[in-house]
Amino acid sequence: MVAALAISVPASHAAKTQLQTGPTLASHDFAQSAQGWLIWGDSATVDPIFHSSGGNPGGYIASHDEALGETWYFRAPGTVVRQLPAAEDGTISFSLKQSAAAAGFPEDDIVIVGTAGRISYRFGFAPGTAWTGFSVRLSEHEGWRWNWGARATQAQIRSVLTSAVSLDIRGEYLTGPDVGSLDNFVLSAAPVQSTSTPGT
Repeated sequence: MVAALAISVPASHAAKTQLQTGPTLASHDFAQSAQGWLIWGDSATVDPIFHSSGGNPGGYIASHDEALGETWYFRAPGTVVRQLPAAEDGTISFSLKQSAAAAGFPEDDIVIVGTAGRISYRFGFAPGTAWTGFSVRLSEHEGWRWNWGARATQAQIRSVLTSAVSLDIRGEYLTGPDVGSLDNFVLSAAPVQSTSTPGT
């Protein structure tokens, strides 16, 4: 996660938001607009609600669940998706909050689909009513899943990233009407390896 982001996270999950990151490939703080993000998976694909204040800090985007479709997601714009081939071993970080304090139901929290297949990730904890930070590396060691099944290998992760067509972040955690909010999305490349030698 980018160090400048002030994100409130439960103490037991703090390690997930302190991953070493490389160069930033895409960063959306929603200070002025929704920056091309959409809401996908409810009854229709629609624009999110943009709020100019109340984020972490500044603006953020949100959606009200219509309780008509399936689990809904924040869908990243093409400008983010096009950066995914460079994000192998890099990091996806963001902040979420929801309208009620509940554990929610099990579902994939991040889904990346490419022409080669689908990878998904579950954090094992839900956002609270205050901003909660999430961060995960695009590495086989993190427990990504391949096509709803077994753990993804690094080759499978790479195959999806290099042919990516969508990146979705879960916004719905409650059954029935609810509100989910997103802020501080950052996509980073892999950490830069030092080429210095001892004593230099």
